[in-house]
Amino acid sequence: MKALEHNLQACPADEISAYIDAELTPARELELEAHFAVCRPCAEELNLQKQFLCGLDSSLKHDDEIELPVDFARHIVANAESTVAGLRRPRERYNALFICAAMLLFGLFALGADAGRVFNGVVVGVEQMGAVGAFFAKVVYSIFLGFAIIIRAVAAQVQVGDGYFLFLPAFVGVAFVLFVSRKVLGTGRA
Repeated sequence: MKALEHNLQACPADEISAYIDAELTPARELELEAHFAVCRPCAEELNLQKQFLCGLDSSLKHDDEIELPVDFARHIVANAESTVAGLRRPRERYNALFICAAMLLFGLFALGADAGRVFNGVVVGVEQMGAVGAFFAKVVYSIFLGFAIIIRAVAAQVQVGDGYFLFLPAFVGVAFVLFVSRKVLGTGRA
């Protein structure tokens, strides 16, 4: 009995499927074939797995294929597009907002006494980014205002009937883009 239990523990049960799939080396396959010849439980397991695979193959090889309608893909896409907007309920947004607020509050409590210092650091950072953004907005506004004044002054000298009047804004715009690109990219004559 002890020898039989030891033999069952030494059986390569996990290698049976690898043997069926021919994933083993030829030497290991020969060892397993010799083992199957003397070990009845392993031989039965091998036959059961082979029968299962044969049954699976025969059940999947039906000539009665399901024919899909000609416009099947179009109907599927149309149904998917019509239901995508309804996947999320409006209440989910409020739940997400509540969860984010709760996590923020928990984070503030977790920081304890340092929460004020961290919050002040965030506020200062946001204020600094706002100041830089306002500075750039003012610079861009000033540049466009200057161009508007220049174009207005030049347009007053050119009569509307002249063809040059139509090309002036395009010329000024292209010149400005080239000027800025050379300054930003650092290209140009050295």
